[in-house]
Amino acid sequence: MNTHFKFAALSASLVLASACAVQYPIPSAQLQIKNIVELPEELSETSGLFCETDGMYSLNDSGNAPVIYRINYQGEIIERTRLPLTNKDWEAITADASSFYIADVGNNKGKREQVEIHKVNRSNVNDITSITLKYEGNDASNNIPYAHDFDSEAMVKHGDDLLLFSKSWKTGITHIYKVNEDEAEQTISTFASIDGLPGVVTGVDFDQHQNRFVITGYKSDPFGNFATFMAQVSSDFALLDVWPLEQYKQVEGICVDNNGTYWFSEEATEGRKASLSSARVMP
Repeated sequence: MNTHFKFAALSASLVLASACAVQYPIPSAQLQIKNIVELPEELSETSGLFCETDGMYSLNDSGNAPVIYRINYQGEIIERTRLPLTNKDWEAITADASSFYIADVGNNKGKREQVEIHKVNRSNVNDITSITLKYEGNDASNNIPYAHDFDSEAMVKHGDDLLLFSKSWKTGITHIYKVNEDEAEQTISTFASIDGLPGVVTGVDFDQHQNRFVITGYKSDPFGNFATFMAQVSSDFALLDVWPLEQYKQVEGICVDNNGTYWFSEEATEGRKASLSSARVMP
């Protein structure tokens, strides 16, 4: 191996090693991961998670069947509900007592002028109201794939508010949007933001026990490296704590159960199967 080739190989290896290097602040509490199970192959592209007493709900993303999956806390599918919709790029699911909310908002490449949230009646899943959203300032013809802020994968119903969290590839600043459920078509603008997260946001829920949001996300590079994290954010969107999820890659959803346990799902990637894990924050 000549000297020039050795140098090129070393440079490439350094890029690979450092592309996803992230410095995390020291958290005020310890995150203890308690359980991990593989999800069925049918949920290989799991993208969104919502917890309830008797289990949780998930869905697959772009181009997959328009199905809501109910799974138990062992990761087993116990019910499938097919909806009369098209899955353009489903990325998140949340719910309240009367409705499911499905976010068809995936826009990694930035080419969508508008996205949709589907409000599904839980008593009659054929009763669906679709809300069309446009981002203020979005010009899809000028967006650079994976280098713009008009994308999102995280949504939560918090009290009366339906909140959408951006996947901000360009600035790294997470924009939060409030969706008006009574408007069939609307332009949404940022009403709050989160600075300092170590990557893009892919999942969110609200922890009623600690009165704060819990977030998952990652920083990635073109070589398939991921620096995955979990974070807590105050009810007024101040960053509180960040923990690395070192053994994980593409974590896509998170929810909080009635006991305050965090559950998060990971999409299958090269060398890793889709998984479901639980964690607790230990004082």
